[in-house]
Amino acid sequence: MNNLFQQINLKPFTWVYRRVNEKNFQGFYHWHQGCELLFVYRGRGNVIVNQHSYEIKKGMMFFFQPFQLHKVYVEVSPDTPYERSVMHFDPLTLGKNLHLFPDLSALLKQLQNGVNEPQAFDLKNSFNYMYEVCDIFNKSLQTNNWEEDSQLFLMQLLSCIRSNIHDSDLETSSNKKFRSLHYSERIMQWIEEHYMEPFDLELLSHDLHLSKSYASRIFKRETGSSLTEYINIRRIKEACQLLQVTHKPIELIGESIGFGSVSYFIQLFKKMIGTTPHQFRLSHQTVHK
Repeated sequence: MNNLFQQINLKPFTWVYRRVNEKNFQGFYHWHQGCELLFVYRGRGNVIVNQHSYEIKKGMMFFFQPFQLHKVYVEVSPDTPYERSVMHFDPLTLGKNLHLFPDLSALLKQLQNGVNEPQAFDLKNSFNYMYEVCDIFNKSLQTNNWEEDSQLFLMQLLSCIRSNIHDSDLETSSNKKFRSLHYSERIMQWIEEHYMEPFDLELLSHDLHLSKSYASRIFKRETGSSLTEYINIRRIKEACQLLQVTHKPIELIGESIGFGSVSYFIQLFKKMIGTTPHQFRLSHQTVHK
């Protein structure tokens, strides 16, 4: 797994139009520097983000915040292909004219920076509109001013999201009703509180009132990955952030995120990120000088 961290080359956006997978789709946990909008034409599976699991189906739109760990887990076959369009974008660049549209500007800021905001939107009632908007935008990139068209496209997507949600969906309220959590979501929330400690499956099972074998099995079934994989990825993500924003020695960073062995930490980091922690830190410092 050498593409856990996808450093998107913002131009200030990248666009993938109607990519289709009919077999061998390898979902993986990753994050991006910019925002991501994912629109689904066809597919069946789950999106794992912010310790929540959302169903993938026709007409779903997903919004991922910068540096937010997420995974697209899709059950693919020739009879159930996965087809989607994806845009990664720099919100500062594409949103620079949104001040002229205060409601859309507020929506983008809430989606981008909000805590516990909804990140999956069922746009099935607007599917034909979304289909046409994406198609027109894709064609416009061949001939027109990409900067103007991409800003207009973002506004159209935000407007479609806004028209398909209720005001209460983007508000925090003590009276708001919440759905029951999947087992995997409960497990991910537990991991979020304990990933900096040595992992103890027995303690997890005890705290969540699950057997050890069932906890492992249900997490794999609902997310497509093992507990060990998820915990390691969550730790490496934290390591990346610490390497970028602190001057802590590498061995202390490894210890602080639950790795007892610095050599194992370095080995796992290189396997997942494609470079050593030291090289990662130097690369980031060079980019931001």
